[in-house]
Amino acid sequence: MGGVTLPLALADLGLIDEYEFVVQPVVAGHGPTLFAGLRERIQLELLDRREFRSGAVALRYRPVPGASAP
Repeated sequence: MGGVTLPLALADLGLIDEYEFVVQPVVAGHGPTLFAGLRERIQLELLDRREFRSGAVALRYRPVPGASAP
């Protein structure tokens, strides 16, 4: 719901407590960029990672409070 515009709006407002990205072992070469147009970079801290037999990796992060990335 919301496509890529909803996560971008929530990130810009600082309303995301945790990010979870699942990286698939496939290079698509096209498609929308999830956070294209983000006003400021968000410094993230790795909380957890899980590797699957398929080769996919799930990464869980949280924003670092008060940190702005260069």
